[in-house]
Amino acid sequence: MKNNKRKMTRKEFLKTSSVALLGFGVLGIGYKKASGKDASGLVKLGQTGIDVSRIGFGASRTMEPSLVDAAIESGFTFLDTGRSYTNGRNEVMIGEVLGSRRKDVVIQSKLRVRLSSQEGGSFSPEDVKKTLGDMTASMDASLKALQTDYIDIMLIHGASDREIVFHEPIMKFFESAKKEGKIRVHGFSSHTNQIELLRAANKNPFYEVIMVPYNHKGSYNHMNSGSYSEWDQSALEIEMDKAKKHGVGLLAMKTCSGGPYSPDGKTEPSFENALRWIIAQNKVHSLAVAMGNFDQMEENRRALL
Repeated sequence: MKNNKRKMTRKEFLKTSSVALLGFGVLGIGYKKASGKDASGLVKLGQTGIDVSRIGFGASRTMEPSLVDAAIESGFTFLDTGRSYTNGRNEVMIGEVLGSRRKDVVIQSKLRVRLSSQEGGSFSPEDVKKTLGDMTASMDASLKALQTDYIDIMLIHGASDREIVFHEPIMKFFESAKKEGKIRVHGFSSHTNQIELLRAANKNPFYEVIMVPYNHKGSYNHMNSGSYSEWDQSALEIEMDKAKKHGVGLLAMKTCSGGPYSPDGKTEPSFENALRWIIAQNKVHSLAVAMGNFDQMEENRRALL
């Protein structure tokens, strides 16, 4: 996102956000309040029974507690993190910020599934056992770091192999975690091969939440690695529509990685309009938008105005 010469302070951000968010009710947009705060719009995440803010706070690019605190106070009550972000310290930071507000937010975290297939596509029993043990350890570490008894949404991080995602022991792992109360719902995120995985999920409706790259450009450059990825937008949207009809909670990521957007070719391109474009398509329930500073948070909030 754009870098302004002057960084907005937390006090200034909360002041401007409160005024603007109060305007939602006056404008009749229909957003409702969460826990007595002026929220940036709550929507039902498919049929999960979970309400999330229309734009979620992607915490992967910050280790600044005041930024997370400001996000929550401003209504960004859907927090997206992951076990691998900053080697687990991102979750620790979020857990320390939440305190008594745990029930006021929805936490989404992620774990890796490192399972390798043998020749012929099968998995060795030893490798499956080790993978399940690693997944259990990762989930327990996330619970401890976040200082919570449960995680609202737990995703497989960066899924790409259909055989792994829909391997019966992997699915049973999530079923057990849900029965034990460690998680409320389960799903997967995918940076590549997302169309095939969505298609498979539509045929085998097990996962409750799916997060995929989606933006106006139909491609992205990864901010950290610099890797490039693109997809067939029409094919992706067809599968997204099917998943939505099945009650799957759909989330968009890489929302600003397609660059700024102009709705008419005349207006100056902006990241606000890039987010507005996604919202206008009505393909996903919420957007997990990475935010690294107060300026970016304010810019993302304006996308809801």
